[in-house]
Amino acid sequence: MQVRVGDVEIHYEMEGAEGAPFLTFSHSLASSLELWDLQVATLRREYRILRFDTRGHGSSSAPLGPYSIEMLASDVIGLLDHLGIERTHFAGISMGGMIGQVLACRYGERIDRLVLANTTCRVAPEAAPLWEERIRTAETLGMEALAPDILKRWLSDQFRRLQPELTERIHSMIVSTPVNGYVGCSRAISTFDISNELRGVSAPTLIIAGGLDESVPLSAAMAIQEGIEGSELAVMPGALHLSNIETSEPFTDAIGRFLEG
Repeated sequence: MQVRVGDVEIHYEMEGAEGAPFLTFSHSLASSLELWDLQVATLRREYRILRFDTRGHGSSSAPLGPYSIEMLASDVIGLLDHLGIERTHFAGISMGGMIGQVLACRYGERIDRLVLANTTCRVAPEAAPLWEERIRTAETLGMEALAPDILKRWLSDQFRRLQPELTERIHSMIVSTPVNGYVGCSRAISTFDISNELRGVSAPTLIIAGGLDESVPLSAAMAIQEGIEGSELAVMPGALHLSNIETSEPFTDAIGRFLEG
């Protein structure tokens, strides 16, 4: 389904148990709401699940930038308002975890429990040239040129070899991402820093890290844990950046136990 939120059309899906607590999922850069299929298959029995394509991704609008993580969080609030959802659990991975942190810091009254997976509270300024290089590649050669490198960072060689169909689904999400959306969100990520606001997060928080994630290493998860009082940390051994895919069962189990309180 589509809904107009400010200057964009946001594509979303709602499923799961009627009358159950809401659980909202937010995907990574260069993917779509389909990234959460494995979690939704299990958790929809206990939760009313909302998934959406972030601005610039999937079937949502992809206007020219600039974007900011605050803008992406505002899109989420607009979607929740349209759907009449006052409070929701929120789970975000990578960029989705950045959105989740902004929501918890700026719109804390809307968030029940928070799951932050494979994400960071601060992108170092020295990483800016790397992001600009990726942006130039997308703008000149397209998303197909970025896909092999992204897949190597996201999923291990062994997983890609043993799970070719699932790997191809992830590849399709990457190459289908509009260049405008990738560029806008990449620039938003490259300047993200909410580290000084984390003390204000009141939602119970679970942080999930991939044990082999080099894109967002364990130290980034530990920095978030240090910033959010009482937060929990779960490490998925053997997982790279997409821990919800590579270690889907323990990842989903960890979310389920955490949301049950």
